This record gives sequence, structure tokens and C-alpha cells, in this order.
Amino acid sequence: MEVMKCAEQLPTPTRIRQTEANEEAKLSSFQQEIVQLAAVLNGDHQLSSLQERIRERMNVREGTSYMRSAVRRFFEAGMSAKRMGLADDEQIVKMRPSLTTRMTSSPADQDDSP
Repeated sequence: MEVMKCAEQLPTPTRIRQTEANEEAKLSSFQQEIVQLAAVLNGDHQLSSLQERIRERMNVREGTSYMRSAVRRFFEAGMSAKRMGLADDEQIVKMRPSLTTRMTSSPADQDDSP
């Protein structure tokens, strides 16, 4: 007889926030640390400009976007390495900083020089 494994459904967490998140607010210290962890996964932690942006100018919306993108790229790189036979289940892919990483910025962050 074959035993089927089924994913267990976890309960929905209790909502702790009474209002929607202010996505334009600056990142809290904890949020900055989470984004920095995502930068390490993505290999971008070596970029001083990103570290400065996280500390000084990144808002909640940008932090969320960067974090989700960084984690997605990390998993995609791992799956790609596994498909090519370069990694197995015991290895961790080491990401390099991406010179093409783009951060969304507000008009105030953009330089008007040519």
C-alpha cells in the first residue's frame, strides 16, 4: 500500500496591525536588518551604495520589493545550478553582486545631470 504525503495546512496568523502599512515610511532598524540579510543572500552586501541607501533613503515599499527580488534570484540561481549539475542538495550557491541590480527610486533621488 502506498502512503501519500500531504502538506499540512498551517493556521492563518492573527492580525496584529489595525491599519495598513505605511509603505512610504523609512525602514525601522529591524526592517533594515532584514533587507541587509537579503542583500547577503543576493551578494549585494559588498556594495557600499546599497548599504547607504538601506540606512538613509530606502522606504518600506522599496525594502519589500528588494527583499522579495533578492530571495527570488537566490532561489532561481540555486535551482539553475542544480539543473546544470553544479550544485547538489548540500551546497549553497554564493551570489556575486549584480551590477545590473536596479533600485526603484523617487524623483528626489535621481540626478538631473546628463
